[in-house]
Amino acid sequence: MSYLVIGAGPCGLAAAKALKDAAILYDHAEADSNIGGNWLHGVYSSVYTDACKDVMQYPEWPMPGDYPDFLSQEHMLTYLNHYADHFDLREKIRFNTKVVWIEAIENNLWKVSFENGSSNVYAGVIICNGHHWDMKFADLQGNFSGEYIHSKQYLAPSQLQNKRVLVIGTGNSAADISCEAARVSHCSVLSMKDSPWIFPKTFMGVPLGRIKLKNAPAFLQPLMIKLLLKLSFGKHALYNLPPPAHKPFEKHPTVSEELPYYLKHGRITIKPGISRTENKTVWFNDDSSMEFDLIVSATGYHLSFPFLPGELVRKQGQNLQCLGYCVYPDYKGLFFLGWQQVRGGIGSLASAFSQVIIDLIKLEETTNRPSGEVLQLMGNTVSKTHLYGSKDIFSWIAKHPYARLIIKAKKEKGALHTNKPTCAFQPGSSGIRMF
Repeated sequence: MSYLVIGAGPCGLAAAKALKDAAILYDHAEADSNIGGNWLHGVYSSVYTDACKDVMQYPEWPMPGDYPDFLSQEHMLTYLNHYADHFDLREKIRFNTKVVWIEAIENNLWKVSFENGSSNVYAGVIICNGHHWDMKFADLQGNFSGEYIHSKQYLAPSQLQNKRVLVIGTGNSAADISCEAARVSHCSVLSMKDSPWIFPKTFMGVPLGRIKLKNAPAFLQPLMIKLLLKLSFGKHALYNLPPPAHKPFEKHPTVSEELPYYLKHGRITIKPGISRTENKTVWFNDDSSMEFDLIVSATGYHLSFPFLPGELVRKQGQNLQCLGYCVYPDYKGLFFLGWQQVRGGIGSLASAFSQVIIDLIKLEETTNRPSGEVLQLMGNTVSKTHLYGSKDIFSWIAKHPYARLIIKAKKEKGALHTNKPTCAFQPGSSGIRMF
């Protein structure tokens, strides 16, 4: 029996390579027409990575030496396509193949139904459908008669040209779009309920991802972060911003060197949260009001798996309540890759964690018990947040090598496991079609 990889973005490609290297049979389904995931269909034309190329690249396929430290959409798409071609991954990908339903069936197998009406049975599925596609809009009270879009629908500065623009949010997209509006619009206003911690991309010319604090005690790291922010950004009050109500990594930090610049030049105005709207007028929580032609909701995304029955979508907000970042304790053959919001680049982490999934697959096939159950026996608990530093995950990987997993599984005696059948759904024909 083969496995199915869902998605051909950075994580899906890493998973496919790991399966191929391990000589595990697999199929690969991608709903879009080409490789790239969010880099193909979900970013604006002027976007650049916030993390440097050192941590965006796969370790086994370094980026070209002439690439800049921070990468454009074109750089990323070219790199991902070269990666797929070099490792002969493209020939296995079935493009324009959308998964519409996955259900557990007898013998610990999984039936996967596709939009074209066909279906197939797999030993397992590796879900790499990303977390930057199901748009979460700000809930505006009242009736705004101007244009209202999500940041994912923002494609180019021409959409902001000569307009009165309001951007809602505190993340990287909110910072980028408000800065672009500062250049081309009549006015750029940024509405935020809570001030973010604003990190620079570089410190003394060195990308943050390239700065290594070897052997620094854990208790010193928060102090060093605060010192870096003090030396690079200074105090929030200097930018007419209230101090953040949270610690630096309790929320995903905002990485921008342009935002402080435009705040200092008066090209971006900061406003608190929105109380109501009427026609083109927006009232803020400080009782002030302004008129806008365009509102951009840069308020993030829902964590969504629309092809899974409710029993298999165990989430709380943006957090998927799984063990070992990727599995449940009571189902075999179901793996999630790339759902977290991780500080740092995705390439090195996707490559390393794909090897973890290979280990978990081998563990399940050898012991006939869910890998999540074994992780639970080793003291792992379900995830409490979707926010992680890449160092956290690499540290977890180092503590869970295959040798430890298999020893623990064999020591613990128990009945062979059987997945519970999930709610059936028939999107179309049930005919089996092998890729």
